[in-house]
Amino acid sequence: MFRHRFTTLLVWAACLAASAEVRAQPSSRDPGTLVPPAVRPEFRGHPPYPDGADGRTARVVLGVVVDEGGQVAEASVISSDREGDPADQFQQLALDFVRTVEFTPATQNGRPIRAAIRFEVVFEPPGTTPEKPVEAASFSATAVVPVSDLSASSIDISGEELRLRPYLSTGDLLDAAPGVYAIQHAGGGKANQYFLRGFDADHGSDIAFYVDGVPINWVSHGHGQGYTDLHFVIPELIERIEVKKGPYFSEYGNFSTAGTINVVLDSEKPTSSFSFLGGMNRTFRGVGIVSPKLDKVRPLLAVDILGSDGPFENPENLLRFNLFSRVTVDLPRETTLAVTGNFYGNRWNASGQIPLREVEAGRLDWFGSIDPNEGGNSGRYSLYLNLLSPSKSGAFGKRSVASQGLELVAWVTRSDFALYSNFTFFANDPVNGDMIEQTDLRTTLGTRANYGFAHRLDRVTLKTRFGTNLRIDWIDNGLADAPDRVVANTLVDARIGETNVGLFGEEELLWRWLRLVGGLRVDFFHFEVTDRLQQIDEKTSGVRGEVIVSPKGSVIAQPIEPLQLFFNFGRGFHSNDARGVVREVDPVTPLTPALGWELGTRLLAWDRLQLSSVFFWLNLDSEVVWVGDEGVTEASGATRRFGLEAQVRAELVSWLLLDFDATWVRAEFVNNPGNANAVALAPELLISGGLSAFDDRTGLSGRIGVFYIADRPATEDRFLTAEGFVRLDASFGWENERFGIKAQVLNLLNTRWRQAQFATTGRLPGEDGPGACPAGTRPVVEDGTFVGCEDLHFTPGWPIHLQIMATVKF
Repeated sequence: MFRHRFTTLLVWAACLAASAEVRAQPSSRDPGTLVPPAVRPEFRGHPPYPDGADGRTARVVLGVVVDEGGQVAEASVISSDREGDPADQFQQLALDFVRTVEFTPATQNGRPIRAAIRFEVVFEPPGTTPEKPVEAASFSATAVVPVSDLSASSIDISGEELRLRPYLSTGDLLDAAPGVYAIQHAGGGKANQYFLRGFDADHGSDIAFYVDGVPINWVSHGHGQGYTDLHFVIPELIERIEVKKGPYFSEYGNFSTAGTINVVLDSEKPTSSFSFLGGMNRTFRGVGIVSPKLDKVRPLLAVDILGSDGPFENPENLLRFNLFSRVTVDLPRETTLAVTGNFYGNRWNASGQIPLREVEAGRLDWFGSIDPNEGGNSGRYSLYLNLLSPSKSGAFGKRSVASQGLELVAWVTRSDFALYSNFTFFANDPVNGDMIEQTDLRTTLGTRANYGFAHRLDRVTLKTRFGTNLRIDWIDNGLADAPDRVVANTLVDARIGETNVGLFGEEELLWRWLRLVGGLRVDFFHFEVTDRLQQIDEKTSGVRGEVIVSPKGSVIAQPIEPLQLFFNFGRGFHSNDARGVVREVDPVTPLTPALGWELGTRLLAWDRLQLSSVFFWLNLDSEVVWVGDEGVTEASGATRRFGLEAQVRAELVSWLLLDFDATWVRAEFVNNPGNANAVALAPELLISGGLSAFDDRTGLSGRIGVFYIADRPATEDRFLTAEGFVRLDASFGWENERFGIKAQVLNLLNTRWRQAQFATTGRLPGEDGPGACPAGTRPVVEDGTFVGCEDLHFTPGWPIHLQIMATVKF
């Protein structure tokens, strides 16, 4: 089965660009198995031999996409053994013939899906044509969920592979993506903190997140720009995660500078099930999934409840609830419509980021807390629909046309958020403490659509794609002093309206071993802010608009069959908080552009091995940095990043898969002299790897994985260092048609590690002057007044943690 999963990730580019043959071996017991298409047994037909040809056997190899109904949606010539004028004639007849072939569609989880196949059409001279029909043996095929092969760094990861890892939340699974690191800080209800390609993207400021094509990053959020909470996604419903690094993809706009991650959810499951997990630290989780089997309507309902106290002295008292419902309808002409509703609620306590100086002095436990009132609550309620309508073949002059069809997503979301944090302890209020309340209440609606078609012109295949997006946010957010969670002084109370309209177009040319892709994206933003606390002599309310144009381009070559070469470049951007954009004094730029490029290679060998390597470079006009005393992000100076990535995927034996990923990055401010130019908390070296196993015959599965992050600077001058760590996780499971059990161990070696780390200036009782700051910290004085000690504040990572989940299927 792992051979099949591994091949699934590799073969899309190979099928359409003359790569090696891959023969899928379907499994009867794995519900995630991808079963390839096959020629229907009743099909009878042969390609006609062209009049006036030389009477010799001819062969034309085609790259073909078979849609969910078993029909040919796209076809292009990969190679031909004829040259000159006869070649065009054979190629056109091959294209015409393959559209008459009747296929059984590929399936995943029993559901028909699109598949890419490599199809060889053989022309026998008159009188020698065999009487038997075209057979499956005449081509090699692998059913695939098409992955983007626009860059060597792009990858799709199946849900089955993801869930071999230990997890409680979707954020725990993101580390499976090469170079991605996601952590949890300030309680299990706050959004994850994300790292990618030398970005500490905080909660999503430079990584675009989508779920089923719906954008998740919140603009102008009360806690930080691009805030992305994925806790509403139930891990068991993930079909795959699509990872696209860099700003090279025309369909993605805001926040897609370091990359884009799209989480695709299932429309049905092979069985209904109920699972219950129990673990250390009073951790429990219950998941119920109901997936009835109907004809043209596929309903799916899931409920997820999670609770935990964590290892902290101040119990988290986390309680999270998720309700997911989806109805997918099969419409005429192979069109599918899915309507999805989500309800998510979360509440928690938090120990916050504690000062290292107190832990090292022995006055505070590793899992202790300075302010036990930290925590918060959040909710999200959404309704969205996805429409997929592949088009039938048509005509383009004398050449055949295959349309990729229409993809449409539309959504409306209501969310609320309240976070209580104390980042500086007693620096601002020596008596009551510095706890603040950050709030965000918003309604968001929007739509994204794209349409694509392909046609062949002589020996060149052209693919055209264009699309648009609209997003409107109505936001109320605020900031207040709130000792003991009681509001004492309102600091921010703003009403924000933010609108984004985007357009993109993309053209791809495929000729033999060469692909050229060019794209252009245009985005318009409208910002409108009403500051309810605005003073007469201030101008903190206002309206502003901005347009940004983002060109994209890629060159992909395959000089020899196993090897692909990539060059990508593109302009991307992230928007900034509307409150900073419209203010009259020291406004920030509305849209911060980024320009990046990368060189990459991908080697596919023996149907068992993938090797990828990438060198990338990215310039960002303005870095988003963390402001600890306010708990928000703000724009800073320009930065550049360059680095190397390596990926290895290898099938050691039929049931054992090896993965290894390494990323090295240099991130620095470009305008700072001397050595004060490090980008604080930017990861410099990430290494991860593991062995994943699944024995289809016995139902046994498991994984052991290692993750390493090196020390990195916590301040621009590298005075403070965020300490790296090595962590080992493991899981083991067994399942059959009715039952399943899984044991997972987080932090198997019981490593003492710091999960989130920040350089923050804070003040504790008894710290009355610069002399109170111990060695290894730095006293901060502003306008002659002692503010506090700059120190490393951190959230401790969990110690060894055992969890066991039992599942009943019905």
